[in-house]
Formats: sequence, structure tokens, C-alpha cells
Amino acid sequence: MYTSMPPEFYIKLFTLVLFDLLFALAFFVLLIPLSMAKKASYAVMKRNFKAYFSNPTGYVFLAIFVLLTSMAAFWPHEFFNANLANLNELNSQITLIMLVFIPTITMGLWADEKRLGTDELLLTLPATDFDIVIGKYLAAVSVFSVSLIFSQVCNFIVLDSLSLGSMDVGLFLTTYIGYWFIGLTMIALGMVASFMTNNLTLGFVLGILVNAPFVLLQYSDAFVTQNEWVGFLSEASMGKQFADFGRGVVSISSLAYFLMMTVVGIYLSMVLIGRRHWLGGKDGESLLLHFFVRAACLLVIAFAGTLAFVIHDVRWDYTENGTSSLLPQTKELVRNLSTEQPVRIEAFVSGKVPKTHAQTKLDVINYLNEFRALNGSNINVVIHDGLEPFSETADIARETYGIEPRVLPSEERGALAQEEVILGAVVQSGLEKVVIPFFDAGIPVEYELVRSMGTVSEKKRKRLGVLATDAQLFGGIQQSPLGGFQNIPPQLIITELEKQFDVTEVDANSPIDPSSFDVLLAVQPSSLTPVGMQNLIDVIKAGVPTAIFDDPAPTLMGLATPIGQEKQSPFPGRRPAEPKGDIRQLWDLLHVQMPGKQMPTDRYYQPFIIWQDYNPEVRLSKLGVISKEYVFADPFVPGAPDYTALNNTVDVTAGLREMLLLLPGAIQKQPGFPKSMTFTPLISTGTKIGTVTYQDFLTYAEDKRRLDAKRQVAVGPNGGMPDPFVLAALIQGTPPSPAANAASLQKSNDDSKDEAEEGAEKKTDAKKEEPQIHVAMVADIDLLHSAFVQMRAVSSDPSEMQLDNTVFLLNLLDKLAGEDEYIPIRSRSEPIARLALMEALTEKARAEGDEALREASVRAQEEQNELQKELQQPLETLNKRIRELNARKTRGGEIQPEEVKEVQKLESELDQRKADVANKQKAAVAKIEANLQREQERISRELNRKVLAYQNQVKTLAVALPPIPPIVIGIVVFVLRRLKEREGLSKDRIIK
Repeated sequence: MYTSMPPEFYIKLFTLVLFDLLFALAFFVLLIPLSMAKKASYAVMKRNFKAYFSNPTGYVFLAIFVLLTSMAAFWPHEFFNANLANLNELNSQITLIMLVFIPTITMGLWADEKRLGTDELLLTLPATDFDIVIGKYLAAVSVFSVSLIFSQVCNFIVLDSLSLGSMDVGLFLTTYIGYWFIGLTMIALGMVASFMTNNLTLGFVLGILVNAPFVLLQYSDAFVTQNEWVGFLSEASMGKQFADFGRGVVSISSLAYFLMMTVVGIYLSMVLIGRRHWLGGKDGESLLLHFFVRAACLLVIAFAGTLAFVIHDVRWDYTENGTSSLLPQTKELVRNLSTEQPVRIEAFVSGKVPKTHAQTKLDVINYLNEFRALNGSNINVVIHDGLEPFSETADIARETYGIEPRVLPSEERGALAQEEVILGAVVQSGLEKVVIPFFDAGIPVEYELVRSMGTVSEKKRKRLGVLATDAQLFGGIQQSPLGGFQNIPPQLIITELEKQFDVTEVDANSPIDPSSFDVLLAVQPSSLTPVGMQNLIDVIKAGVPTAIFDDPAPTLMGLATPIGQEKQSPFPGRRPAEPKGDIRQLWDLLHVQMPGKQMPTDRYYQPFIIWQDYNPEVRLSKLGVISKEYVFADPFVPGAPDYTALNNTVDVTAGLREMLLLLPGAIQKQPGFPKSMTFTPLISTGTKIGTVTYQDFLTYAEDKRRLDAKRQVAVGPNGGMPDPFVLAALIQGTPPSPAANAASLQKSNDDSKDEAEEGAEKKTDAKKEEPQIHVAMVADIDLLHSAFVQMRAVSSDPSEMQLDNTVFLLNLLDKLAGEDEYIPIRSRSEPIARLALMEALTEKARAEGDEALREASVRAQEEQNELQKELQQPLETLNKRIRELNARKTRGGEIQPEEVKEVQKLESELDQRKADVANKQKAAVAKIEANLQREQERISRELNRKVLAYQNQVKTLAVALPPIPPIVIGIVVFVLRRLKEREGLSKDRIIK
């Protein structure tokens, strides 16, 4: 395991210690006025605090508390299954742990005084009942705070070590602040139990019973069937009120709940300690009823006050990246929802989910709680958490809303398994309803919820027209190579677009009404007919925002015709293919071009394919399945422009992580690009780039050496570094008239570029009434393929390839449609701290397993080759003899009849031998493959054992080490106490 700590560890540890010191300092500062104004309270607190820690028994309880918190945090396998560097497992058990631990602190606060007879001494001091109660309470809080600090430091070291310094300190601190407030409340209620008895055991049991209702209400679904009551009762539980702290959020409503419950507990303790004044008198029974009514009224006040703060909540997110709060754009969208009826969100969530969806489940609950708490919104949220696929609530989700459990692969203690998971929601407002059947791991939960709320709130959706082209995004029918016809399924991107837009397929061969659509999507418009091409140009001139995706070499979208190729007839042999329009007419309108060439024998212009020598996916590069024509774009592309390969100055691409374009072309400005237009690159390459022709790539795709020889390396002026290729760009503005454009081009050739642009500007100013064009052009269409939509849906692990191709398209269409409020929400991807140490150890074991598998495969292949050579040797001897005899016959030599018979016999023997060899080879190959399969299974089992061994090692260290410091301190205290006893000191003097 890793033993060295990164510098960030010490910085965060210093931050934690500093926070604890400031917290302790603030606590002591608050004690100063207490020690001055309430000397009796301070004396009682000091006496009880010292008594607890001068007794070894106190350290035993402290060690048990640290042990329990460490076990709850790190021992469950779900901790490794979730792979998140947080305390979620401990959060789910902390109230139960404190339900046992807090009574060990409070059971002797007053019961011990009664048992020892020192209560009379306390009651005769010049102090009020409040002085004694508050002194006892602060002593218990101090003891609990010390215990919590021990647990905090130990769990911090373990968690930060597992995350290799990437854990969220803000989330960690707020979580422990929440634990502290739980303790404040439980101590106040536990004191009530201690004031009711003089028996320590009974005080412990009563302490559990008094606190139990507020803990067990969290599990009200186990004994209440009505969903409305379940939600109401669970909200009154300590676990539910702590949930905000566990997500890194400090809310006024949760603080009010814990503080008011604390006040109620302290007041009840004051009533019980003061009962000696009135219980035995003639009005004792009436006063008992009086105080009971007062206590009930205080409970009502506490409930009403908490409810008021829930309605008018204020929240602060202290996570490092604001991962537990809504974006400002989301809050604005929600507050501006145009609906007269409230929006109701009902979520159905499994109790256990695989590692791949652990963060998604956490996000669902986090963001729904944030929507619930959002001030000024009209949103009702119901969360059914901890569901089993066979539960009654799951049946309601299935039958009423069609939310079905999805079977997902999971890993349980190193073993692969299948698990049914429910992770869906329904968003309703009046009669409008949107069902989210499943929250996919790669799609931001916040975006899914906001988009669904916008749909049900009757917000008018933008109209998107999708041109019908060879790309066949809507699917269709194609003649099968085996005869007959086959259906082509629609691309999943259409389903994704329909969630937000009113999508319509558009026939470009008919005139397009510019007022019918807010935005157009043209995929492979180079395949349009001349009429269709002109209609597209006309609608762009009319000012309709248009996204153009055109590709010199469609790969995944293989039905689309490449820019430079003839169209294929959908019905070969029946009718010829339609001619294509000239795509350069559209390029001339936009004043752009694609680098390429057109030979005299070519009918269409041939754009080059762009290649780039950059592959950030190391695993794929090792497999050799990615060629240089697979162009990656991310913020780390070497030699990319200052704004990076994904333009971080434009919101369309600013938040994207990585994109992949397959065999793309490039987009360049034409000479004399007018000043009345703008050309904004969105995606660019680096500088290790070049081009290859479409024909060369097809011819030599399987021969890497010859293909590499055909690749042309791009060079810059004077042989320097080349300018990066632009793969996608925004083109906006007013194009000049054809006459002005021709004059500009001519003057550009005469080195009079500036004058030409001024002339173009003058003519443009003369026609200000002409609409501007708004076009986004992308030199690839494969990024729209369903494979990338599916990859986005399942992409959750940052160690895997996370491509934002689909997000790019959605952002692009939003930008063109003028609906860019969804862009920052959709692109949100704050890093989540994970168990990097376990990932590294698992990756190491997996790499060793992969190497062993490769070696086993190589050995199996060598065995097959040796077997083939051994079996073929007798056949070669027979073939050689047959060839010799046949050669003599060919040369006209004489062949004796017995030699003819020999040839026939040899040929018959050869056939028999071939059959025997085939059978032997088949059996031997089957045996080799079976051995290889067994070897693979053995290696897989060994890998799982190594991973499990790593996890068990971490569990053992995480659980066994934290209790050691309090135990050592307890032993030291015990030894010192025994030494003092031997010196003749009494116990009473020792504890003072």
C-alpha cells in the first residue's frame, strides 16, 4: 500500500486542526462569562468533566465510540462499492451509534449524584436549579466534543489517505458539525432520563428510550403504510434533519430543530430537578399538570418554530466545489416557472445501488432536497428511499408511472453480479406529467429535473426542424445485402432532442418556411439534391439559426454519403441515385471552405480527412484500435490555441471535458472573409496534425505502415509550426452582396485587402435590413451517433472515457435557439472525491491480470502454431510426392501405370490424412481453448482475491488503529491513578 502522504494531506490536516482549535477557543470564550456570572455552573461543569477523564472507564467508552464510528464508516462493503471519499455509510448509522453512546455519558449526570448522596450537597450550594442543570449539560457536551474530535481526526486520516488527498474538507467538517448537533440534542434528552432515576443501569436504558423515538422516526416506513405520514414522521427524525449536514450544507431549519429540541430537554431537566419544591406539597398534582402543559406548549413552539424555518430556510453549501447546491441559473429557472399549480416531484430510489450509480443516487437525493428548500418556489418533493424491487411502493412506481427496475452489473466483494435498481422520478403539474424512468449515471441529475419541470410548467418549447438527408436520423428502410429490406432504427439523439424541443423532420426538397422553426439541424447537407441545397441556403439567408454537420468520411453514420462521393441508390438496379447539390454554394454563403482537392476526373470536391497525433485514452492506444484519424479534443491537447481545443470563452464548449471526432474534415475562412461576419472556433486541433485523402484512407486502412506513408504532415509558414485545424465554428453576421464579395476577392488578390473590406462594409451598411445568418458548422457527423448518447448515459467513472459529444450538440442547439440557460446546468461536472488509493491498487492488480491474460493467449497461440506445424508435416511429404509426379507429367515425361496408381493412392491417402488432421486439430484446439478459458477464470479469481485482500487490509487498519490512542491514554491514566493511590491519596482528591 502507499505510505507517503502528498503535501495536500498536511495542508488539509492543518486546516482540520485549526478548525478544531478555533471551535475549542470559541467554546472556552463562551465559558468565560459563565465562569464569572455563574460560578456554580462552571464549578459543576469542571468537576464532572475532570471526573469523566480521570477515570479509565471513560477512555474505554471513548475507545468504543471511536471503534463504532470507524466500523460504521469503513467496514461495510458498500463503502468500497460506492467508491466515494465521504462518510455516507457512517451517516446512515450515526444516530443509532449515538443512541447507545450518549446514554453512557448522561446516565450518571444526576443518577450518580443520588447514588452517592452528593445531590443534597449540590442542592444546598448557593446556586439555582438552572446553574446545576446547565453545568451538568456543558460537562456532558465537553466530554462528547472530545470524543468526537478523536473520531474526527482518526476518520480524517483514513479517508484522506484512501482518497490520496482529494477528499472534500468542507463536506467532512460540516458532517462532523452535524454529528455535534445530534449530540447536543441527545445529551439534553438523555439528561431528562438521568434526573428520573438514581440507578445507573436504569438511567442508561431510559436515556435510550427517551431518544429512541426521534431516531426511529427515520424508519417510519417500516410501521406506517401511508406515504404522507411516512414523509411527515421521517422529517421529524434526527437522521432526516442531519441529512443536510451530511451533504455539506448548513441550513437554518436543521439548526433550529436541534437547538429547539435541546432547549426542550434542558427545560424538562429543570422541571425534574425542581420537583422537590412542589411535588410533595398540597398543590403538587396541579403543579405537575401545570409543568406538563408548559412542556407540551414548549414542544409545540419548538415544532412551529422549526416549521417556520423550514418554510423560510436559508442554506450555505460548504463543499469545495458547491456540489450540494443548485446553480444560480437553476434557481432562476425554477422561480420563473410559469405554472399556476404546484410542481410535484416524486422520486423512487433503491436502497442499494452499484458503484457506477452511487454518485447518481446521492445527486438525486441532494438536488431534490435543494429543490424542496428553495425559497420562492412552488415545488412539493416526495422521496421514497431504500426501496426494494418487490416492495409495494416499487409496484406503485411500476404500475402507475412505468418506472421499472433496471438490471445493472454490480460487484459484490470482488464477484460480478446482476442487481435490480430503481432510480426514477415523476414530475407533475396539473395534468402535465413527465416520467424520468431512470437517472442515467452520465447525465446531470440537476439538468434532468430542471428540464422536466420546464416541460410540465407549460413553458413553450422551441421548434427544431431536422432536415431529411442520407444520415437518416429518424430511421428508415434500406435494401439488405442479403435481399429484401431492413428497418433502420432512429438515432437516439432524436429521443434526447425531443425531451426539450418540438422536433419535426423537414423535407428540404420543398420550400422551408422560416417562421416554422426556431432552429434547424442539417446533418450531411452535402447529400441534398440541388433543389434541397438551394432551399437550405434560402432559409439560412432568411436568418433561421442552423447547425450544419458535414463529414468527408462518415464512419459510424455509414448510411450518409461522404461529401466527395456519389450518392448510392436506395434501390440498386431499379432507379439511379439522385444527383447531389454543390456544397460549395453553401460554403460560399458562409465564406468558409474545407481543405481538399478536386481532380479533373472527380465530379465532386474531395475534402481531406484530418489526423492528429494525440490520444489521451492510454488504454485504447495500447489496444491499437484508435488511429490518428480519430481526433480527440480536450483542454490538454498539445499545441492547441490559447483558448484550448475546446473554446473556453464560449459557453457551448466551456464546460466540456473531452470530445472525439471520427475522420473529421476542417473548416477554414475563405480569403477576404468579410468584416461584417464573425468566425468563432469552437473545437480545434493541436499542432501535431496533417491530412490524408479519403481514397487513401479506404485503401490502406488495414495497412498502418502504408497509411502512415500516405499521411501528409501539416507545416506552417516557412516550415514552422502549423496553425491548428478548426473542426467546429460559429459563423454569424451579414454576408456581403455577391458584387461586393467579388470585388473584395479581386482586391485581395491585388494585395488591397483593407480597401475591399471597407467597400464590403459600405455595401453592407446600405442593406442593414438584410437578416443576419446564425450558423454553427461542424466537420463531422459521427459524433451524433447513438453510441455516444449511450456512452454519455453510462459514463460515471472518471477513470473511464467520458465524451461530451452529445452535450456539445445540445449546447449548440440551445445557443442557436437563444435558450442558453440550460447550458451551464447541462455542462456541470464538478469533480467528486473518490477512493483513489483503492482505484490505484485495483488498477495495479487488473494490469497484472491483463498481462497474465496476454501471456496465456500468446502461449495458447504458440501451442496452436506448433500443433499446426506438427500435423501439417506428413501432409507436406505427400503433397511433395504428388507434385513431383504431376510435374513429370506436365513436362511430357513418361509416367508408368504403377505411378498413376501411386498418385491416385497418394491423393486418396492425402484426403484421408487431411480429414484426420482436421479432426485432431479441432480436438487439440478445443483443448487449448479450454485450458485458456480455465487460465482466464483462474486469473480473474486471483484478481478478485487481490482486490478483496486490499479492501480487507484497509478495513482492518481503519478499524483497529483509531481506538488505540484513547486506550493508551486510558492505560496511562490508570497507572498514574494507581501510583497516586499508593502514595496514600484518596480517590476524592484524585478526581478534583
